[in-house]
Amino acid sequence: MLKKISIKKINDLAAALMEKGTLLAPVKEAAGHNFAEIKDPQQLDLDYYNTIVSPKTVFLPQKEDFVRYETAKPVAEAQPVALNIKATFLFGVRPCDAKSFQIMDIHFHASGIIDPYWQQRRDATVIFGSAFDLDIPAQDADFYQTLGIGAADPEGSDVFMVKKGEDLLMKAITPQGEEILARLAMLGEGKPADKKYFEEYIKKGSQHQTRNMCLDPQVIAKKLEDIFHSGEFWQAQSAACLSCGICTFVCPTCYCFDICDDTLFSRGVRRRVWDACMFTDFTLEASGHNPRTHVYQRLRQKVCHKYSFHVRKYGVISCVGCGRCTRYCPVNIDIYSIIQDAMKA
Repeated sequence: MLKKISIKKINDLAAALMEKGTLLAPVKEAAGHNFAEIKDPQQLDLDYYNTIVSPKTVFLPQKEDFVRYETAKPVAEAQPVALNIKATFLFGVRPCDAKSFQIMDIHFHASGIIDPYWQQRRDATVIFGSAFDLDIPAQDADFYQTLGIGAADPEGSDVFMVKKGEDLLMKAITPQGEEILARLAMLGEGKPADKKYFEEYIKKGSQHQTRNMCLDPQVIAKKLEDIFHSGEFWQAQSAACLSCGICTFVCPTCYCFDICDDTLFSRGVRRRVWDACMFTDFTLEASGHNPRTHVYQRLRQKVCHKYSFHVRKYGVISCVGCGRCTRYCPVNIDIYSIIQDAMKA
């Protein structure tokens, strides 16, 4: 199913989706674009390259309450926090981010232990993927092509969108996508010429150049194992690192979190909050011992987890080449360059 709508009428589409559920889409902020709930159709802005923070926040909020309790009452009387999730439309997701959801699914339900919070949000969400503009060169930090992701790759989306002049072409990729497109009355039918343009754009997207190197997952996994104890290599790579954690917070495939209790005047809440392996106390034990006191050990953990441990356990690299970690690192540490150097070590 291929539908289309004039880009000038995109606000009408936003309004229609808002009537059917919660709409989350790129919104322009002072520092750039980020996904946010659309309250006014005029907020939706498709004139963006990619968002600062990945849309993983839709499924894994930075802060999430689980249980509310009172310290004077028995544990059995603690009340779980209801999710009350409505139908959600995640609009304008770039291909690398759509791929990240599939990687994150491995941890939150596909590996056998189901996280009900992640699963319920995933089940309630329709993903509208959006191709990169192929007339604009990829940004220097990007390397999604290295990981087999095209600039117009529909994998991971329920509906995939491509701009064609003044129109937005929308193709259903999954049954869920077909259902929502059929319910949007303002969409027009795609013509044979539109279908041809869409298919050619997808093929052209696979040739859109980002930084690219030949990278076999099993080869890099083995290489990182071989140099794991090379303190000289890792210290050189981490010399400038501030352990600020920005790389993990903007990353679409980082999922570390902490569970903490917050109590005030006998009323408390247990919640999940994002954490990061780059933080000094991430591995601090109750005994006071910390097995990763040095910056290089923490950077090594992050890189090896994505490119070695994850490959050994699940057969896939846990990185999508979106470039955010490099783009927003205050000291310009580049994971792509680390992998390049590792291959040469």
